[in-house]
Amino acid sequence: MDKKQLPEDTTRGEKTTLAHRDKAGLPVPRRELAVIDAASLEHADKIFIDRLEVFANHGVYPAENELGQKFMISATLYADLRRAGETDDLDASINYGKVCHDIDAFLRGHTFKLIERVAEATAQRLLADYPSLLAVRIKVEKPWAPIGLPLSNVGVEMLRTR
Repeated sequence: MDKKQLPEDTTRGEKTTLAHRDKAGLPVPRRELAVIDAASLEHADKIFIDRLEVFANHGVYPAENELGQKFMISATLYADLRRAGETDDLDASINYGKVCHDIDAFLRGHTFKLIERVAEATAQRLLADYPSLLAVRIKVEKPWAPIGLPLSNVGVEMLRTR
């Protein structure tokens, strides 16, 4: 029995009622209509990066941008890792060593005022650079935050999905 294949994108010659954006009504690829919610990620495969130390120049105060400081970056990469587990093939997974180097280079190459922006920009970059990622949870810790009071750490954590 032959399966009918739906087109990935709608074109002018096809009915454009198959896939539409809500606002403009423009046809889009079906993959852009798929939404991943946080609840469905509960059972997803995960790769963990825990407290990657990055020295970078982020902060509200000029001295933070001039002198730099330590940031601890943790990431949970949500992806389908079944094929990698079955084949023992790195190309079927996400190379967490490369991800660590990419995060380090990205944070050293940019300057942001807020750690919220650091987390958001890092999550966006990873989702853009790694198409097999379903979602990413980024935690940015700033142990040397200029608070003026004794504290162990401050930070933010964000979950971003496709």
